[in-house]
Order: sequence, then structure tokens, then C-alpha cells
Amino acid sequence: MGAMATVTCALTIAACGSSRPSHKAGSAHAPQVVEYADCMRSHGVPNFPDPGGGGGINIAGTGINPAAPSFKAAQASCTKLLPGGGPGAQHATEEQKTEMVETSQCMRRHGISGFPDPTTSLPSSPAGYSSIADRGGIVLAIPDTINESSPAFKQAAAACGFTG
Repeated sequence: MGAMATVTCALTIAACGSSRPSHKAGSAHAPQVVEYADCMRSHGVPNFPDPGGGGGINIAGTGINPAAPSFKAAQASCTKLLPGGGPGAQHATEEQKTEMVETSQCMRRHGISGFPDPTTSLPSSPAGYSSIADRGGIVLAIPDTINESSPAFKQAAAACGFTG
């Protein structure tokens, strides 16, 4: 399984001695995601980022190569810390899949052309994506051609109930 990037999940400091800022991520799983990030750093991925405001981790633009042996080794040690066992370990219900497809369609109706439909697998590489989220077995890989910080994106996300 590729171990991607933004794990908005569905992702106590691990005993790794790192100091980090306070996290106020919007996910109920934020402490687990912080623990995962700390673990990745302590296991050989020193520039692994902390979770963002939605509780996800975005490695796009960090120079981290998820195909590198060091990343894979760290992930093998740390994935168990993610809620539900990490990306790919969870299986979405048909209702959850339908809701996410409807959200994607809503985003496109609200002017975000190219907004992707969800899938059930992670992309093989983070190249070309601004964020990749695994939400309980539903994967949404947003291409880097979409500016998630733009007012248009934020407005569409608010109208569609999409949280990145």
C-alpha cells in the first residue's frame, strides 16, 4: 500500500524526544495523527510534517519520497498508530461512498472543475497532487492544479460541506 500523504481520518507524543507545537487539528483523531507524525520522524523521516488544520498530513512539496526504503520502513513501524490501522485498512460503506461522490459532484457544480471523484486506493505517487486524503477507506486525491486556498475553493467547500 502506498503510504500517502494526507491521512485525514480517520491519523501523546511517541517516545522520540521531539518537540512540537500545540496541535488544534479539527479531527477527533488528531492526537493519533500527531503521534504517527512523531513516529515517522523518529524512524528516519526527519522532515515528516505535523497534521494540518483538518487533521490530515500533506507531504506534497516536502521532498519526502514515499517509495524510498526509509519511508517504507518508518511506515511499517508507525502505521499501527493511525486510527483504524491507517490507509487502506478501513472499508467504507456504500453510503459513505455515495456521500463522497455527491460531495465531489457538488464541488464541480460550484466551479471547482477537475475536482476528483473518490476512489478506494491511494495513488502510487504524491506527484501532481496538492493533497491526498484517506477517509475511512475513501481516498480523495486532489490534483495540484486545484488551489485549495483560493476563495472559490473555500466557498465551494462551504457550500458542499467539504472539509479538506
